[in-house]
Amino acid sequence: MTKLITCLLFCCLPLSAFAQPELKGSPNDLRQFLYPSEKIVTLRAEAEKKAYSDKAIISLVITSEDQQLSTSISNNMALRESISKQLVTAGINPEHIKSSKFSTSPQYVWFGKKPDSYKVVNRMAITIMQESQLKTLASVADSREEIELSDIAFEHSSKDAFKNQVKQLALEKIMKQKALYEKSLGVTLTPVSFRDNRLWIKGTQGAQMLEEIVVTATKRNHSYNDKSLTAAKTNAPRSVESSFDEIVYSAELFVDFSAVTDKTQ
Repeated sequence: MTKLITCLLFCCLPLSAFAQPELKGSPNDLRQFLYPSEKIVTLRAEAEKKAYSDKAIISLVITSEDQQLSTSISNNMALRESISKQLVTAGINPEHIKSSKFSTSPQYVWFGKKPDSYKVVNRMAITIMQESQLKTLASVADSREEIELSDIAFEHSSKDAFKNQVKQLALEKIMKQKALYEKSLGVTLTPVSFRDNRLWIKGTQGAQMLEEIVVTATKRNHSYNDKSLTAAKTNAPRSVESSFDEIVYSAELFVDFSAVTDKTQ
């Protein structure tokens, strides 16, 4: 009988008597209790490295025109083959000579329903590594009216290597900052995340001046030291690459560290 009474009393006890202690406080207090926040420190560093373009891609436009489409195509092909032979003889690698697909353009006379002639246009892209080869290409372009040197694009062949190098320099700067703060403030910084998507490649100011004079054959009416140029450079997208002559690679790196105070200090 005694055991029965004890079991009944046990069952009648409120469940709250066995519940966890009640937590009280503002939502922020409870959030800090349940999810204690870490102390995060973000270190930032920039680095840059300069290089020079060592490769140029020259575009030649070859145009042929004739009353017969087949003749115009044949003339264009023959002219491109002749150019390729001259360039190979001058020491340019045949693999560096590329031709795009040609396009035809019927030429109509006034009020004519049928084409008066057919124009075939093709572009050749030649990659060169030496200034003497550029002189050869210029001579080829000057030799015939059908050949036009339309564009020169300069490139740096070690682009990927320099991207990694400039990131490494920025990271080394951050690690020096980390060591300084740990020693001076008595904390331990542990990396938890990083952001390295800010990488820019652009021509230096001197390179931009040279490119403007060489490519456009004119100099704009402003001074390269005036405020308008400074504003233009500030507003211009930093990701746009200008690869003529001297190039500067820039990287900005952010690393987040969790900070723990050294209690032995």
